[in-house]
Amino acid sequence: MSFLQPLILIALPLMALPVLIHLINQQRHRTIPWAAMMFLMSAKRMSRGMARLRHLLILLMRVLAVGALIFAVSRPLSGGWLGSVGLSKPDATLILLDRSASMEIQDLQAGESKRSASLKRLAELLEQGDYGTHLILIDSATGQMQEVDSPKALLNLPVTGPTATTTNIPAMLETALAYLKANESGRTEIWICSDLKENDWDIHSGRWNAIREAFAELQGVHHFLLAYADPPSSNLSVRVENVQRWQRGSNAELVLDVMVRRTDGSTNTRQVPIEFEVNNVRSVVEVELDALGASLQGHRIPIDGKLNSGWGSVRLPGDANPLDNRFFFVFSEPPVRKVVVVSDDTRVGEAFSRALAIPTDVRLQHRVDVIPVSRVAEIDWESTALLVWQAALPRGLVAEQIAHFVNTGRVAMFFPPGPGGAGEQLFGSQWRNWHASGTETVSKLSWWRGDADLLAHVESGEALPLNELRTYRYRTLESTGTPLATFDDDAPLLNRVATDHGAVYFCSTLPTAQFSSLERDGIVFYVMLQRALTDGSRSLAVASQRDAGLDVLADREQWTAVAPEEDTASLSEIGLHAGVYQDETHWVAVNRSQTEDGAAISSVEAVDALFDGLSYRRIDVDVGDTSALASELWRIFLIAMALALIVEAVLSLPSRKTTNGRQGEGLEGANLA
Repeated sequence: MSFLQPLILIALPLMALPVLIHLINQQRHRTIPWAAMMFLMSAKRMSRGMARLRHLLILLMRVLAVGALIFAVSRPLSGGWLGSVGLSKPDATLILLDRSASMEIQDLQAGESKRSASLKRLAELLEQGDYGTHLILIDSATGQMQEVDSPKALLNLPVTGPTATTTNIPAMLETALAYLKANESGRTEIWICSDLKENDWDIHSGRWNAIREAFAELQGVHHFLLAYADPPSSNLSVRVENVQRWQRGSNAELVLDVMVRRTDGSTNTRQVPIEFEVNNVRSVVEVELDALGASLQGHRIPIDGKLNSGWGSVRLPGDANPLDNRFFFVFSEPPVRKVVVVSDDTRVGEAFSRALAIPTDVRLQHRVDVIPVSRVAEIDWESTALLVWQAALPRGLVAEQIAHFVNTGRVAMFFPPGPGGAGEQLFGSQWRNWHASGTETVSKLSWWRGDADLLAHVESGEALPLNELRTYRYRTLESTGTPLATFDDDAPLLNRVATDHGAVYFCSTLPTAQFSSLERDGIVFYVMLQRALTDGSRSLAVASQRDAGLDVLADREQWTAVAPEEDTASLSEIGLHAGVYQDETHWVAVNRSQTEDGAAISSVEAVDALFDGLSYRRIDVDVGDTSALASELWRIFLIAMALALIVEAVLSLPSRKTTNGRQGEGLEGANLA
């Protein structure tokens, strides 16, 4: 229990006042022995037990009445989170707000989203209590700290509004840790508002151990999780992928894939209209939903043959989450997909050239240049989409050029050099010794990631035949990257190194027959390289699709918002909202990431385990629940005081039997006199 006026509780010792008055009152009368009263005293002792109990109850009711009055004046609060909060006020209150697209799921009757409901209820709670000297907001979209004047201001700040971004809870807690350590804050309350999406919490990340240990070293830090974990009862989300513009003589058309995801768990089929808009021209197509949703593969939209680039969107009817009902896309003529293979081994270079020269679509143009290390200075980095490096890791100017190449959104794949070539480090990775299998055994993969990235399942849902891959020699790799495929001894076959833009991969074997069956089997090798080339080519196109984020539009300075027309986002948040932006000849469509649509909700047990050993309380809330997080109990204590006084009054009334007994005692005393 907590109190809005805790200083009033200093008066609790006044509960002893009735007892003190009773003891003083007993000392007012002196006892004088009188022989004539001995018979009356003997008769009175027979009823003294019940009388004493009644007097104790009267005294108890008076004590309770005083205590209830003191508690009522101190304005107590009730709430599930209050059991772990002491009576002292915090020095600072930190609010970690999830502004991701999934937090915009609404209760259609209440008309409030998870984000707005959590802000409103938290502001009411902090207004009732004392939030300390500093009220700090850390929002998921910017990751930055901002001091807030009052809890009510949380409801109107631009940095608490909805966005199309994702959330990184570990990073927000690390920001909170940095603030607490830098300011040496004392007692602190940290409020986390979240819908517990798996991609937001990243439960299996190694960062959590360090975060938990760092908070354990701080004294007086209390964590509260305002959890909106209820899934939407009825919600559809739409996505667009593989947008391509093809010219057919004087005419042109757009070819795209549309996916509608269903989350209500129903197996009933129903028709849903999908509205297409291309440069302000609208059309509607109805699709039939099954238990998972619906898809339109290779949907064609005719456009003017003179329209070389532009934008469009796909829209669903309104439902529980307005932020996932529309998806923007942009299009342009496909660029030439250029690859540079750097290798001094002619056979290895030819293997890469054969796999990369054949496009996945005959309408695409591929160009593959195989050069030795000595000709690296000839590379045209601006027109290259994919770099395949099979040599010792570079250093100096070439390493800087590759880093810049990746930072502009391209893809670099590194394969092990021949003998030697170890010791150099790049992107937190370096090659070690070669590992050769025995004469009668080969190394096989024990695990690979099939849900995403280069080794993901194909569109039909079938897995790549990685279990058939044979590896005879591979080079051990020391890397800070994440394995995408590992051998039986946990050594990685393919690693991806985290980068802000673009992608970096390290493959520990070579495609020729001396090292593996990659080229001979062909499918895995071809798909892996073509996917890397597709990813790298996106940054070469005049039009590109990007996930919403703080720096998503940082590559150019003069982006102009094209759609939606009602978008009024400030310049500081222009990349945080879904829409279409243009800079001279370049187009960008910004949308929520795919994980926002497909990520599951983490179990509350798994989230609770992240705070094991810390002062922590979870508050489970439904989006439609508008009740306050804490309510005042002073009325209950006033009622308790009134009841105590009534009981005291009833007990103080003399009973008929007691009165007659006293009259008899008086008459008997008179006769004896």
